[in-house]
Amino acid sequence: MLNSVLARPKLTALGLALVTLLAVGLAVTGLRVEGDVARALKGTSEAFRANAMLESRFGAPSKDEVYFVTTPDFGDPASFTALEDLVLGLQLTPGVRGVISIFTLPDPQGSGLTFLSRADLADTPPAERLDRLRQSSPLAPYMLAQDRGAVLLTVIPDLSVPAEDRLALLDAEIALADPGLDIAPVGLAALQREISAGLLLDQAVITPVATVVCLIIALLLFRSWRAAVLCVLPSLVGLGWSFGFMAVAGIAFDPFMAIVPTLVLVLGIADSVHVFHTVAEHAKTMDSRAAVARGMVETMPAVVLAGLTTALAFACLGLIGSETLASVALVGPVALALTTLAVWLVLPPAARLIFGDGRLARARPLGFAALTGATLRLLPRFRAVSVLAVAALALLIAAQSQTVIGYRLMDHVPKQGAFRDTLTRLQTMLPGSDQNFAILDAADPEPGLSAPDRALIARAAAALYGQGAGVMPDRDGPDTEAAVLRRFEAADGGAFALPVIGQLDSDWTDVIATTESARQALAGAGIAKAQITGYSLMTSIELPLVVQELRLAFYAAVALVTLLAALLLRSLRVAALSVVPNLLPILGVEAWLFLTGTPLTVIGAIAFTIAFGIAVDDTIHLLNRLRLAKDPGTPVTQPTVEAALRATAAPILTTNVVLAAGFAVTAFSILPSVSLFGQLTAAAMVLAVIADLFLFPSLLCWGAIGARTR
Repeated sequence: MLNSVLARPKLTALGLALVTLLAVGLAVTGLRVEGDVARALKGTSEAFRANAMLESRFGAPSKDEVYFVTTPDFGDPASFTALEDLVLGLQLTPGVRGVISIFTLPDPQGSGLTFLSRADLADTPPAERLDRLRQSSPLAPYMLAQDRGAVLLTVIPDLSVPAEDRLALLDAEIALADPGLDIAPVGLAALQREISAGLLLDQAVITPVATVVCLIIALLLFRSWRAAVLCVLPSLVGLGWSFGFMAVAGIAFDPFMAIVPTLVLVLGIADSVHVFHTVAEHAKTMDSRAAVARGMVETMPAVVLAGLTTALAFACLGLIGSETLASVALVGPVALALTTLAVWLVLPPAARLIFGDGRLARARPLGFAALTGATLRLLPRFRAVSVLAVAALALLIAAQSQTVIGYRLMDHVPKQGAFRDTLTRLQTMLPGSDQNFAILDAADPEPGLSAPDRALIARAAAALYGQGAGVMPDRDGPDTEAAVLRRFEAADGGAFALPVIGQLDSDWTDVIATTESARQALAGAGIAKAQITGYSLMTSIELPLVVQELRLAFYAAVALVTLLAALLLRSLRVAALSVVPNLLPILGVEAWLFLTGTPLTVIGAIAFTIAFGIAVDDTIHLLNRLRLAKDPGTPVTQPTVEAALRATAAPILTTNVVLAAGFAVTAFSILPSVSLFGQLTAAAMVLAVIADLFLFPSLLCWGAIGARTR
């Protein structure tokens, strides 16, 4: 197959271009973006089931559209009227089942009216009415700012209307509102849209920038624009094929999938760099076609094996049992396989077409002679270096248990933007826009809001809000009160839900503490069976557990990769030695997290698992050269280790510069989670090259001399 590709480079290039254009077209038209981070959770956990029950019985509260509306003072008659008109317009908008606002809060005196519609307040100025509302209604302080400058509106959607259509209708209605009102979306639905928009913007910026940075780095390292283009081209093709696969397979692009494109891009470039280094060396003594063929044959086995180890690391994410991580565990290996295939198919004809017949011989990649010399000078001291490496590994393993686990929903939201600004303003004026719910089983088995039910709700509301009357309206009250019942009464009438208000940017420990405080308050009121659940509580409980399970996936990846290396090299001793330089970078970065007080998040745990798979790549290329440097079946000797190190030091340094630079670009992502992934992975790559070039050769001399490998 390789000879056919080399013999017809133009025809092969044309066919590959057409396939790539088709894949990109499928991705543009069919790739779906998903901002729901809860897809990373297990669907069988207790917290997941509790939130699913809430969503099904109470009309999917996580789909509510929440708006933060501000003006200098809603006590001003004109502003008050403008707010009334806005609420009325939203209630009449198609796709809306109801609107919860200060106008729907019931009268605590049990008049059967909403508080603001009471007859005795008809001639009262709006400012006084609003102040009395805050004093009288237990829910008013959560919906109306003390200075009367802000209110929260909750739109309960008709889920039979498609989400995009609902949002378009709401946007059209809001556009008609009084210009004196500042209306901004907040809440979970808006947060998820913000995440989706951030994912698209991030990919539109980060992937091209990473490509350009890698291209520039390759240009500096190879001192040839042709070499730089050649090393980047297979990655771009592999990336296009990967996006096309996701579109055809119907796999959503979500916050956890955001790490894959840059990863595929950078690894593909690294593979191409390894191949090109070998090709350029052979081009000094043979024609370009033969040099390409020889370079591919010598290097591709290591490229395939390196891709396989990273694919195994990805596959271990599937052990967690969550929907989205299962998707990452599938897309990662497929994308790596497609990129490896692209290196095999694209690089040979591209090398022929870009370099022609004579230019390959003039390619002069940087040799990094000084660094290569430094690594060789360490080999005579291999015993001392090996003891130091093993001691460092033992110390870092002991320190790993001290890492703090963290999670914050806002880690997936763009660092800057209107949404974050709105949340900041909201939290200075109101308690927050996040809602979990305390679910109370009805006191009366009969459907409907009976007197025993009202007594139960009043007792629970007093525990949660400090006062209980006026939380639930009468069934025979005005139509506007129906919105409150729709949200807080289960569809079957057998339970009621009272909101537990919090802030969307809270740390997971704060979310759990807030809900636990509410649970204790309810227990103190004699309501011990209340169940508290909600989207943010569910993610705060489950995602830290996912981090712990990802640690197990990390060690599973270590075991599988080591076993694979032992089988392929037919030497358990050499495979065991390779664990030391591959674990040191990961544990070193995790130690940095501990020392700086940075928590380990889901994305961080994923980064460590994948970074381990990548760190193994350099070890594999060094072992591949060790295999080529000696006769099959003969033992490892110090001279063969030196020969392998001389041949691989430059390409390993080159690829790690590209890897570190490519991943460092993602540190500037607008998404905090992706930025953290870039920082951790780039740091791991820097430590990996140090471990592979300065420690692993000494470990081989110390423990593998005399060992027989393939």
